[in-house]
Amino acid sequence: MKITGRIRNIPAPIMASLAFMLMSVVEKGLVLITSPIYTRLLTQSEFGVVSVFLSWRALLGILATFALSAGVFNIGMLDYRDDRDGYSFSMLVLSNIITLICLAVLAALWSKIGKVFDIGLPLVFLMFLDFLLQPAFGFWMARQRFEYRYIKLTAVVTAYAVLSSAAAVACILLFPGHRVYGRLFGGESVLLCVYFVFYIYLGVKAGWKFKTSYWKAAIMFNLPIIPHYLSGYVLNSADRIMIANMAGNAAAARYSVAYTAALAVTIVWNAVNGSLIPYTYEKCRSGDHGAIGRVAAPITGAYAFLCCVLILLAPELLRIMAPAGYHEAVYIIPPIVGGVFFMSLYFLFGNVVYYYKKPAYVMFASVTAATLNVALNWIFIPRYGYAAAAYTTLFCYIVQAALDWTAMRAVTDAKIYDMRLILLTGAGMTAVSLLSGALYRHNMLRYCAAAALFLLLFRQRRRIFDVLAGVKEKNAALHTDI
Repeated sequence: MKITGRIRNIPAPIMASLAFMLMSVVEKGLVLITSPIYTRLLTQSEFGVVSVFLSWRALLGILATFALSAGVFNIGMLDYRDDRDGYSFSMLVLSNIITLICLAVLAALWSKIGKVFDIGLPLVFLMFLDFLLQPAFGFWMARQRFEYRYIKLTAVVTAYAVLSSAAAVACILLFPGHRVYGRLFGGESVLLCVYFVFYIYLGVKAGWKFKTSYWKAAIMFNLPIIPHYLSGYVLNSADRIMIANMAGNAAAARYSVAYTAALAVTIVWNAVNGSLIPYTYEKCRSGDHGAIGRVAAPITGAYAFLCCVLILLAPELLRIMAPAGYHEAVYIIPPIVGGVFFMSLYFLFGNVVYYYKKPAYVMFASVTAATLNVALNWIFIPRYGYAAAAYTTLFCYIVQAALDWTAMRAVTDAKIYDMRLILLTGAGMTAVSLLSGALYRHNMLRYCAAAALFLLLFRQRRRIFDVLAGVKEKNAALHTDI
């Protein structure tokens, strides 16, 4: 009874933050758990096709849905709090119209650009069916987050993630002659059923009525930042698409497995950043910029340590995730993890820029880094193979972090972060990313280094937990009845 009482007394934002963190761990953790299964049930070429499909879906989804379930939707929840049902369905109709326009354009140009996609037409239609239905779930999920209704959201996301993975594996085994289609259609069928239910739900809640007056504001808000969203996905996804076209699907598969292993550490950062955003906004509003840096310093340091631990234990992680044919990709995990660390700096600087409502500054950094990444991949992948993409990604994330810092300085001259500490941490992370591959043949040395880092993290655990607890308590104090 005492435990139940304490749980009930936890403020809604803190409970929501904990629930969303658990949901993120389950959802992204399933990717790591199922990767060892897929890499053993599919050939490298088949796994590469799946990776290319997922990359194209992430990239085209920005254009085909206009990213309407992102930041602009939260603004709509504030501006139209008396008609949230109508706003949600209006955004869904707008998203569908944009999707159908994109499909028509793609169909008209398919004879000229179809080879670039390197996937069959059935998979293209599957992708666009996803674009039509998925926004319904995206809008519902965004509203649940906004209103701190975490119980249903956590239950639904956990259930469909597990069922989708199970259906994909079952279809691979049931249709051994069509394993790629089994993996994609099997997994997506569960998701599409879930999306369809929420599509009907949003329509019924709004009485199937929508207001075109909501559309203009949403389009004008998202239009200048769509290039930023696209650029972010180019940095995350273009590597696999370009590798598949230049080096083959098997190379794309090896790179994708290494990339998935490297992204394991982002589960922690995504959960932490969800709490940093409202904290950063409030401190910017009150003018207490120094508090942001004091909170960010131990968190960034701990994250760098986690990245280093992942790099040191990469050979063991890759052996779990994939059979021996993938193990040569272990040497590209360090630069990818290094890039992931510098990607986190974007959030530190970008959170401040977004508070001052200057998204164009962030857009410039993202577009520049993404363009540079594509250009460098075009030059170096044919010369040095798929491994070159990992190093170009690291370099481009460093460039993006530098440009994002410049953007933050452009919108405010306040001293927020200890840049000397961030530069030292970044330099150390770069050195580890470039040199640690030499340790992969010296297991005892690696294990000792990883143990030392774990010990340092353990000794600093109280300070880190106290910082995070303080952030969550501050967020709870800021919570109002929405």
